[in-house]
Amino acid sequence: MRFAISKTALVLAIQTVSKAVAVRTPKQALTGILLEVREHELIATAYDLQLAIQMRIQSDEHNQLTVLDPGSIVLPARYFSDIVRKLPDTQITMQVASNYMTEISSGKVQFHLHGIDADEFPELPKFLGITGAQIPSSTLARLIETTAFATATSEVRPILTGISITCKNDELTFIATDGLRLAKHRVVQADLPNWEAVIPGKSLVELAKILPDNDEPVEIYLTPSHSLFVCGQTSFYTRLLEGTYPDTSRLIPTSAKTELVVSGDEMLGAIDRAALIARDRDNNMVRLEMEQDAITVSSSSPEIGNVSETVQVLQRQGEDLQIAFNARYVMDALRALNAAEVNIRFNGPTQAFVIEKTGDSSILQLISPVLWR
Repeated sequence: MRFAISKTALVLAIQTVSKAVAVRTPKQALTGILLEVREHELIATAYDLQLAIQMRIQSDEHNQLTVLDPGSIVLPARYFSDIVRKLPDTQITMQVASNYMTEISSGKVQFHLHGIDADEFPELPKFLGITGAQIPSSTLARLIETTAFATATSEVRPILTGISITCKNDELTFIATDGLRLAKHRVVQADLPNWEAVIPGKSLVELAKILPDNDEPVEIYLTPSHSLFVCGQTSFYTRLLEGTYPDTSRLIPTSAKTELVVSGDEMLGAIDRAALIARDRDNNMVRLEMEQDAITVSSSSPEIGNVSETVQVLQRQGEDLQIAFNARYVMDALRALNAAEVNIRFNGPTQAFVIEKTGDSSILQLISPVLWR
């Protein structure tokens, strides 16, 4: 195998796929990046058996890819990445000897790195004959951004570490919950087949990082065990979570005893400041007291001190209220909504409350309160 390529193109490929490199595994090939060189193309792949990322680089003026001898090799990701990153900003030449020793050179610099037989690298999941669907990249990224933070971090209930994705009647819905909060985002998306899956939240967070911030179409493919997202020259594979996602529809209240509209920025700022005192307490507990047309947001600590701030209510219906909640959960929800005004619906101090963008029910945040004594 022998080829030349611009440093910029090779660094981008390594950075893109490296998130799927296995960290702890007895299989040495999984700690590396597979390079496959064909007549007019370089394919870089990393795969940890749960997540795989593959990027194709075409031979053109921008990438300066010149293939002199096709072939394949697996190179240890850690050293390969550092070597390429520190090479001069010129064209890089790579060639592999019969003993898998790989020469990486640029200008006057020459490295030799022990490679691994490409046959030891596992095959990626197959999606032959599977019908795909398309969604704009920016829409997919927003769906992930507004839900992934609410997935569980504990493996006690593995299914809750994933995001439930449902396509039905031209509506695409993402739902995530850790048992204490829930995030739901639905969009109207025509020409999507009816299907459902639970995809690991961590995998989708990594996918969001490499999605372009535009409306470039992302192709989605699904099998009973894996999903595949294809955007441009990048393919993103991830294993699905096994099991049945809980029915969350019954958790969302359909009425409210107290309903109010407040400035999203003012509410976020007040809770953020109250969290400075609350962060050393269990559950990051912040209190909210609703009285007449104002909200008092407060927190206290015997060791640190206390804080109290008033936020003006723009609209209000229902009775006065006192409730406590995890400050981090509410801040995550408000940041995800990113709304000038938010609508908050309460059903008393012991029931979960709903936060939505005023006038837009497509994104919903549901948060359980903290017991306040």
